[in-house]
Amino acid sequence: MAERDTVGLVLSGGGARGAYEAGVVSVLLPELERRGERPRVILGTSVGAINAAYLASCAHLDAETAVEGLLSRWREIRTGLVVRPVISLQASLTGLRYAGEVLGVPGVNLQGLLDPTPLGRTLDRWIDWEALHDNVEEGRLDAVGVVATEVATATSVVFVEGRGEDELYESQDVDYVPARLSAEHVRASAAIPVLFPAIKVQQPVSSQGWYYDGGTRLNTPIKPVLDFGVDRVVISATHSVRSVGHAPWADPENAPDFADGVVQLLLATLADPLIQDVRMLGKINLIVGDDQGEEATRRNRETHGKAPYKSVPYILVTPPERDSVGDAAADIFHRHYSGLKGLRAPNVALLGRLVGGVTEPHGELLSYFFFEHHYAEALIEMGRADAERRLAREGELWGSGPPGASDGG
Repeated sequence: MAERDTVGLVLSGGGARGAYEAGVVSVLLPELERRGERPRVILGTSVGAINAAYLASCAHLDAETAVEGLLSRWREIRTGLVVRPVISLQASLTGLRYAGEVLGVPGVNLQGLLDPTPLGRTLDRWIDWEALHDNVEEGRLDAVGVVATEVATATSVVFVEGRGEDELYESQDVDYVPARLSAEHVRASAAIPVLFPAIKVQQPVSSQGWYYDGGTRLNTPIKPVLDFGVDRVVISATHSVRSVGHAPWADPENAPDFADGVVQLLLATLADPLIQDVRMLGKINLIVGDDQGEEATRRNRETHGKAPYKSVPYILVTPPERDSVGDAAADIFHRHYSGLKGLRAPNVALLGRLVGGVTEPHGELLSYFFFEHHYAEALIEMGRADAERRLAREGELWGSGPPGASDGG
């Protein structure tokens, strides 16, 4: 790798599945640092934004220390660190607000089913914001960005620290906003519509407004990191890129229920765009590697006023199967929180019942909201195993073509 090649790190959304990403980076980052390839541009969406901000705040530390800190935080995760108790006065008030809104009672406004107030406190405890700013200002990082969706325009917005207005790529698909990152930007990136209320972002003043989870439109920010001009990119996602002919939990004898429908929406929003983006990156790399194809695409892009493509080698780590993470959620819930065992964690037990049980696809749905340490530990180990398998692949570490089996594809 050339001495000044810039490596980017992309972390996708997925709620409680973020523990999987922590496991992946705990293996990859120390190895990349050993090779002199530690990422200098970090972008994340939703829970990926939380992981990205934490890693950016630790860029002054050696990679091993940084990732150990991230793992320790995920290992202490509890539902109460993310949302207020489901079994509480809040639940009763939420139910009354819902009924009032359905009945058209004036002044009643249900902003979200869950109250994520604890998440703000958790972020401030997890992330040293001053260290993050110092790491950017002192050049340890080139840029850090988090993706949110502006409610008023349904536009993907990347709040970026480390780039000025004149340094940001102009795009018709994504707005890039220079910002001094804080908990409000990360909370906005993780504000899942319906479940959580939108977050009012105050800074910068030019982009004040209400924002939802960035994953609703850009769950794995591959395009933005390429727009930042990186030469290589590491992608950690919580959904497999392997195509399936049918859902592994499909039951031809019974009509799909609400969980089937929600999972289909989640896959369409979170997983399918990732598959398309990674395959497109691989195809572009193949075109650039072919002299005739490269010349043709260069002329075409120049005609449309666009910069020519360049080859961007990548490392991709995802779960090997589409149902791997959902199966883990169902298994952990059954072993630790079902039946009488749920009495010691009633909020978790209720959450399992609310998604309709722990069989697939209900386990798949539960996997996004299962913020408990038993599950986090299982996903950390899954992520570590998948990353180690990727490092053990024969040949060059950095891939260029479409994803293969060792990428989870």
